Amino acid sequence: MASRRVHVETLNYRTGGFHPVHLNDVFKKGRYTVIHKLGHGGFATVWLARDSIRQRYVALKILAARLSRDCPEIETLRRLRNSENHEGKTYVMSLLDHFWINGPNGKHLCVVSEVAGTSIKQFNECPGFKSGTRRLRAEVARSVALQAAKGLAFIHFTGTVHGDFTTANILLQIANIDEWSIDQIHERLGFPQTQGLHRVQGANEDTSAPKYTVEAISMKQVDPQWLSDQIMIIDFGISFLEVYSSSDYGTPKSYCAPEFNFDTKRSMKSDIWALGCTIYEIRTGSCLFGYRGQPTRNQILASIVQIMGPLPDLWWDTWDEGRKWYEDSIAQDGQLCKFPQGKLHECIMEIGLRDGDATTSSSKLRNIEIKGDTPPNVDKRKSSTSQMHQVSTSHLVALVEELTTSEAAEVMELVNKPNTESSEDKPQSGSSGEKPNSGSSGEKPNSGSSGEKANSGSSNKNQYGSGSSGSKGTDKTVSSEGLSTGSSHPLGIPLGSITDEGHQKPKTPEQVLSPKPTIDFLEPAGVTISVLEGNDLESLLRETLQFLPEDRPGPAELSAHHWFHDKYGVAVVKLVAPAT
Repeated sequence: MASRRVHVETLNYRTGGFHPVHLNDVFKKGRYTVIHKLGHGGFATVWLARDSIRQRYVALKILAARLSRDCPEIETLRRLRNSENHEGKTYVMSLLDHFWINGPNGKHLCVVSEVAGTSIKQFNECPGFKSGTRRLRAEVARSVALQAAKGLAFIHFTGTVHGDFTTANILLQIANIDEWSIDQIHERLGFPQTQGLHRVQGANEDTSAPKYTVEAISMKQVDPQWLSDQIMIIDFGISFLEVYSSSDYGTPKSYCAPEFNFDTKRSMKSDIWALGCTIYEIRTGSCLFGYRGQPTRNQILASIVQIMGPLPDLWWDTWDEGRKWYEDSIAQDGQLCKFPQGKLHECIMEIGLRDGDATTSSSKLRNIEIKGDTPPNVDKRKSSTSQMHQVSTSHLVALVEELTTSEAAEVMELVNKPNTESSEDKPQSGSSGEKPNSGSSGEKPNSGSSGEKANSGSSNKNQYGSGSSGSKGTDKTVSSEGLSTGSSHPLGIPLGSITDEGHQKPKTPEQVLSPKPTIDFLEPAGVTISVLEGNDLESLLRETLQFLPEDRPGPAELSAHHWFHDKYGVAVVKLVAPAT
């Protein structure tokens, strides 16, 4: 039987590349001992280590030598660490330590940080859960969303623009991990899987590459019973001081503010738009603006209009294709007239209505087609059928080679599954209402019933090996899911110990060590959102997702919104037939 293929980093072990690391290696005069691997990317490898001085687990991010000399993220982390105390500081990563490693491939910068668990994005996409059944319970979701808003308020307090504020960069902490033994680390997070390197016959043995590679911990597979209700905001790879405004877009398309499409530079206000998208995703478990592949500018704007309503007049005047699409949509089917302020309310009220449906697939996402639109990065030169077939086959082979055994099994299961998709499961191209004179999306929310469902977001892994939401616009510096660098603070209570009433159970000696039913903090299948909470959530999102940047409130002001703090009682439960 063929051995399981270990999913590891590109073997960039040469001058200027990665530093070779093995399990049980020690750094900084024996202070840090490598226990496991947390992640890898194009620019660094990230390792779980034990700090012998502070008796805690830490993450070691070791950058490639060629990138270690110029690492702007370090300056951002120093600024955050040295800033004044702030309510949201506890929710943001902070630099614990850093040092240099002299290795066979050069001099490497090593950044030391706290260890955190799964990202919100990974949590929602956990394998084995049907679409819509893997989301946080309402009261936990509101708490997590409030922490995210307060954390962003602290980041902006320091004058910093995050630039990549998504659910992929908001991590749930691992409760009481520093109390775990190494054996418990392996039992709960997975045993290290290694794969030896086979050198070319006759090649000289050298020390530039490790003797073996190690597969990273799959945070997506970690049992939720080990997670806390406290978050950590990570990844400042493309952050910058707002006084040095940047147009270098690295934000995933699903979180890009609309002004990006009208030649406006990134700012704190664009972080606010991303916060709104993130809050929606935390509460619903799905992406507000989902695209298939690399959407065009026209498709991005059309999707925003569908959900949030018509654009401001000054933007319509510079988007001729969109104006024609908008007018045609009204003339053909009148769908836009049915939703004068967009379909945001309908999307919110669909929480729980599709629980038990087939697992969300990127193939079900459908970008809006606009006449005259040109897909991005398309070579307009004609290719022969054989040439296209060769390119497609090569690309498919490359994708297959990246699959682990479990991933390959999931693919085969989907391939062999009969197509039972009904017409009502297929995405529909709903749209938004008539163009108002003011062009504002901040109207008072409607109290209508649920309507068509918005497309849920696709997931495209970036070059760092972490599941970043949406399609990336540009490359950026390294980060890793499961890596945070926050200062020491209480990690909250394990999510698995939250009861139906949202209160902590009485503590027992086995509180952290014994299994907890995940239903205690996961939203049960079929639980729908109440009309009152739906209206309040829409009110918050319409404040956050206002079209014009200058109209968006700051995160501190948004944190006071009553949706974060009110209690909404028990939602109606829709019975869901068991999957056949």
